[in-house]
Amino acid sequence: MRILYLLALVALAFPTHAQTPFWTEDFGNGLPSGWTSTDGSNQNAIWTWCSDPTAGNNQPGCSPVWGDNTNQQDPFQATTATNGFMTVDSDEYGNLAADHISRLTTSTIDCSGKSAVYVKMQSHLGTYTYNADENAILRVSTDQVNWSSYPIFNGLTTQVRWSANPEISIVNISDVAANQPVVYIQWQWTGNYEYMWDLDDIELFDENPTPKHDLALGDIFYPASSFATPASELRTDTFGFYAYVTNRGTDDQTNVKLKVAVTTTAGSLVYSDSTTVGTLPSGYIDSLITLNGSYAPELPVGDYTITYSISADSTDLRQENNSKSTNFLATASSFAKEDGPEQYFRPATLTDPWYICNYYRMSKSSQEQYRALSVDFTHTSNVSEVAINEIEAAIYLLKVKDGIDDNLNNLDDTDFLASFDWVGIGEYIADETTVDDGSIKSSELLDLGSGEAGVALEQGGRYMAAIAYAGVNRFVFHAYNDDNKYFFTSTLHYGSSFFTFGPDVNAVLRLSLGLVSTTDERPLADQAMVVTPNPVTDRLNLNIQLNAVQPVTVTVADLSGKVIITQDFEQVQQEVLSFNLPKLAAGTYLARIATPEGTLTKKFVKL
Repeated sequence: MRILYLLALVALAFPTHAQTPFWTEDFGNGLPSGWTSTDGSNQNAIWTWCSDPTAGNNQPGCSPVWGDNTNQQDPFQATTATNGFMTVDSDEYGNLAADHISRLTTSTIDCSGKSAVYVKMQSHLGTYTYNADENAILRVSTDQVNWSSYPIFNGLTTQVRWSANPEISIVNISDVAANQPVVYIQWQWTGNYEYMWDLDDIELFDENPTPKHDLALGDIFYPASSFATPASELRTDTFGFYAYVTNRGTDDQTNVKLKVAVTTTAGSLVYSDSTTVGTLPSGYIDSLITLNGSYAPELPVGDYTITYSISADSTDLRQENNSKSTNFLATASSFAKEDGPEQYFRPATLTDPWYICNYYRMSKSSQEQYRALSVDFTHTSNVSEVAINEIEAAIYLLKVKDGIDDNLNNLDDTDFLASFDWVGIGEYIADETTVDDGSIKSSELLDLGSGEAGVALEQGGRYMAAIAYAGVNRFVFHAYNDDNKYFFTSTLHYGSSFFTFGPDVNAVLRLSLGLVSTTDERPLADQAMVVTPNPVTDRLNLNIQLNAVQPVTVTVADLSGKVIITQDFEQVQQEVLSFNLPKLAAGTYLARIATPEGTLTKKFVKL
């Protein structure tokens, strides 16, 4: 498995069309007669025909699918890929003495009488060494001596790596091919130890095949500061919404409307907003549309979905790119930037030690006090560098100093700890039972001052969960996930200075919480909370009776203080608050309320 140092995926695609092509090729019968496949470097890195996109290296002429956890690619998805396509397997040739120059060239194509010529093609490409936007190109000639070059993969660099699957590209070659009786088209890839380039379903048109109406959502703003946030801390994580919109059609689009909806997994709407802008001109790329409303999510524990959608007066001809969805979690007791390990990275320059940090913030208005219990993470390694069952790591909990701005733009690079107060410590030591299966490892946090388990967290405090790899462990590849693109500081790395791998490359480095105390230092009156029924089967009811309307934080925990459920309520006086507990194991637990006046904790039994 090739493990990447940097990775960020984008999905770019061009629209469908209604015109009829005057020339096509779908490679249903192998390399067409008269076509040539050559390597300008004379190293035989050539285009070959593959009959099955799922075959991988098991079939001659085919390239790997690259469906591993790091790359997560599907078999080639071109319209007619299952009847055969052309490919260059750059990875097959390894590190070459010189760059390969792989060329696939058509036989002569008659474009006489065509006042315009557009090429449409479907591709899938993975780049590793050289940017594809400059090196994987289309070339056109009328004499095979003088060639004009056209980009196919705009913006596809070694930091992006993978194109869409398929990438549907439309290239205007009229300046060379229009009204010419002899035209040659060539796909040329200059590379060295890249992944592969798949090509299929080539069509030529004598008019632009781009549809009139094709709006597309680009990047959408992920408003949650963390993918997973304890429900008690989520209420002050105010959400704002915006997205980038592109008009890929040939016509201007009027009354362009951006909508956002937050829903439960069952589809129940908990928030929505929309805004309408004027005209979006044809070809306008990444127009920023901002929604005026903001949302402070006072939500119970659960999974939630944010969906953006775009529309206009006209009927869009490619509606599959008109909406995008992303998820966030309100949890009982844990922070996370991701929903599971997907890729594994390490810095290109390995300092000793190097650090990874995830940035988490506590609510300013929660009525309860929590402590950080553990930091959870995972990683992998090359056995030749360090065995998975020999890995060791140091764990830190750091409090961001007051003088550091909220987006951490003024961190002091002179020393890793210069901008933080060091408040918690832990360690991870693998053993002979540790296997490389992506499972989450956990390190208990100890208070740096007292040495006791757990670190008390301040209301409104800003914290870094951090891990350090030193010595031979600097060769470890830490786990990441690129599903969420944060537009503010999320994951940071430190070698000789602070840096990021990208806004959508977030470390698997989680923080778990528990109660600071399970006793009531300022106890409320006993009648302030009555637990019913007790014992509990599936549903816990808390009958709240307070003297005045006030904010309340409810926590359900085990006897050690480990949080199971937590939720904030802004205004409570006399109310029954209910919580479903069907998956909770049988045993004795704590139900607790915290208000500005004090706390009240009672035990209950779960059957």
